[in-house]
Amino acid sequence: MNPAAAAMLAGLLLAAGQAVPPVSSAPAPGLAERVESGQIATAGGSPVSYRIRLLPLSSFPGLPAEVVAQLSLRRCMIPQTYEAKQPENVIEGAFHAAGASDWAALCSAGGTTTLYVFFAGQFATPIPLRSQPDTAWLGADPGEAVLGSAWGIAARTVDQLRSSPRLRHLLPIEHDAIDDARIERTLAIHYYLGGKWLTVTADTDE
Repeated sequence: MNPAAAAMLAGLLLAAGQAVPPVSSAPAPGLAERVESGQIATAGGSPVSYRIRLLPLSSFPGLPAEVVAQLSLRRCMIPQTYEAKQPENVIEGAFHAAGASDWAALCSAGGTTTLYVFFAGQFATPIPLRSQPDTAWLGADPGEAVLGSAWGIAARTVDQLRSSPRLRHLLPIEHDAIDDARIERTLAIHYYLGGKWLTVTADTDE
């Protein structure tokens, strides 16, 4: 599509209250760092620019080869939050049993991000915990005009879980959990129990 046609399409989509289709800065998913960019209409109707930084799997040398293979099959790149100072959103923890070496990662592919969990011994069958559009959660530091991704995940250890009286009441706390956060807004904690995922909301400082 030539630049003039692209500009016309962007204007029509914004007028209709839709997000402009993301534009990738490079054509080789998984091989090099990329930036997904575009504009999205705010609640007031004014367009706002966004830039979502996507890292290749090679940015995470600690990932087991079997996990890399599964993420590569899904053409995954790892979205980084606007706060990121180093590669993030790939985590290791004991998410299904004490002492296990499990992994979880955010995978951006085709404009959608999915939270995948890989249990030790079952890396060939990742669990797609949940998905949403790359642009569903956007944010920025104060004063910044361009938005970035606001979706971040982290491992929550047994000790961290037990430090909260409310979580001790809600969960048996036998192993780690996954923090699933919209930066500065919401936090959900995913805990695996008896073959099912339990999700509880929590304060960001809990």
